[in-house]
Amino acid sequence: MDKKSDVSRRDFIRGAAKGAAGVAAATSAARTAQASAYKSILPHTCIGANEMIRTGHIGTGIMGRGNLRFVLERDDMLPIAVCDIYAKHKMQAASMAGAKNEQVTAHHHYEEVIENKDVDAVVISTSDHWHALPAIQACDAGKAVYCEKPMTTTIEEARHVLDAAKRNNTIFQGGTLQRSGNVLQEGVQLIREGYLGDVFRVETWYHDDSLPPGLGTPPDEDPPEGCDWELHQGWVERVPFNKNRWLYSFRFFFDYAGGRLTDWGVHLVDIAMWALGEDKKPKSVATQGGKYVIRDNRTVPDTFDALWEFDGYTISFSHRACNAYPEAKGSSHGMVFHGWKATMVMSRAGYQVFPQERKKKSGETVAVCEAKEARQTEDLYRAHWANFAESIRQGTQPVSHAEALFNSTVTCHMATCAHIAGDKLAWDPAAERFVGDSEAAKKANAWAYRPYQNGYKLI
Repeated sequence: MDKKSDVSRRDFIRGAAKGAAGVAAATSAARTAQASAYKSILPHTCIGANEMIRTGHIGTGIMGRGNLRFVLERDDMLPIAVCDIYAKHKMQAASMAGAKNEQVTAHHHYEEVIENKDVDAVVISTSDHWHALPAIQACDAGKAVYCEKPMTTTIEEARHVLDAAKRNNTIFQGGTLQRSGNVLQEGVQLIREGYLGDVFRVETWYHDDSLPPGLGTPPDEDPPEGCDWELHQGWVERVPFNKNRWLYSFRFFFDYAGGRLTDWGVHLVDIAMWALGEDKKPKSVATQGGKYVIRDNRTVPDTFDALWEFDGYTISFSHRACNAYPEAKGSSHGMVFHGWKATMVMSRAGYQVFPQERKKKSGETVAVCEAKEARQTEDLYRAHWANFAESIRQGTQPVSHAEALFNSTVTCHMATCAHIAGDKLAWDPAAERFVGDSEAAKKANAWAYRPYQNGYKLI
C-alpha cells in the first residue's frame, strides 16, 4: 500500500471510529452479554505487508498499559481504541496512545471496541473473569486476538473460547510470553530431542516474599470515583466494593482468578507441557495447601502444591508466600526437568543442563551427556509482540496459539477444582470433566462449569 492510500484509509478510520462510538453509545441500553450476538458481524481483516495493524485495547490497568506500550513501540502497529471500566485507567491509556494517534477513541463498554470494523486486533488485558466474553466476541467478529493468561476463569469458558478461535480460524496469541524466548525455545527443543533422556518428573514453582499482614483487611466501602464496580463484577456473585478485590489484587480471589497458580503457574506449566507434548493430557490431579500464614481477606491459599499425573511422568507446581528462598540457581520461579541422562533447570533467565554421572564397570565415573548453559538476553515481551504481528501478516498461528493457552489454562484450573473439592481426582480429557459420582468429583465439576449470574450468558 502506498502512502496516499494509507492516509486515505486513516482518514476513513478516524471518521468511522467516531461514528461507531456515537451509534454504540446511543444503543447501549440494548446491549447484551451474549457472545452469539456478535457472531459473524464482520469479515476477517486482511493486512497487507505495508499496512498498519490497528489495535483495540480492552482493559488498561498495569498489564493493559504494558501491552499498549509494546504496541506503541512498534512501527507497524497503531492503537485506535482503548477501553476500561475505571475512568482513570482509560484516560491514562488514551493519553499514552494519543502520543502516537491523536484520534484514538476511549470507551467504557468493550463491545464498542469489537464493533469498530477498523480494529484489526483486539488486546484483552482485563481481570481474568472478563477474558472469555470479549475473546469469544472478538473471534466471531473476525479480529485477531491477544489475550492475557489464563485464558479464562472456568474450564467451560476455556472450551468456548477455543471453539470460537477454531471456527473463525482466529490469529490468537496467548499472554504466555515465555514461548517467544529463543533460549527457552532452544531448551525445549533439547528436551524434545531426548538430550535429558526420558523426562519423568517436572517441578515448577513460584514463591514470593510477602508479609503475614498481606493485603490487609480493609472494610467494604463505596467504589472510587470513576469505577463501574457493578460492570466490573459482571457474571460473578455481586459483593460490596473492597479495594483488595480489584486492580492487581483481584488475582487473590477465586471469584475472579486462581491465585499464583493461574498467575505464574500457567506460564510454567505451559512450558512443561510444550516440551513434553501438547497432545498429552493429565490423567489425575491432587493438591495440598491452605491459608496458613497470610491474615488478609484473600480467598486463595498462601501455601499450595499441585501434582498432575500424565502417562509416564508427573508435573508439579508449588507456591508459598512470605518466603522467596530460591529453589534452584537463585530464582524465585522456574522449572526443573528430570531425565535419566540429565536435569535441566529453566527460568526466564535461561537454562542449565546438569548431567547425571554414571560409573563404568572399570569404576570410572563419567557424565552421560555434556553440561550446557544458555542465558536469555532477548526481551520476552517484545519478542512475543513481534511474533503476534508477524502471524497476523502471514496468516499463521502464533507461538502461544489458542490451543496451547487452553491446555495450560485447563490444567491449572483442574488443580483449583481439586483444591476446592478437597480430594485427588481423575480426569477425563475427552469429556473435559472429573470422573465419578463422588461428592468431590461433583463439587469439582460444579466449580469447573459454574454458571454465569446477573443476566449474563456465556453462549
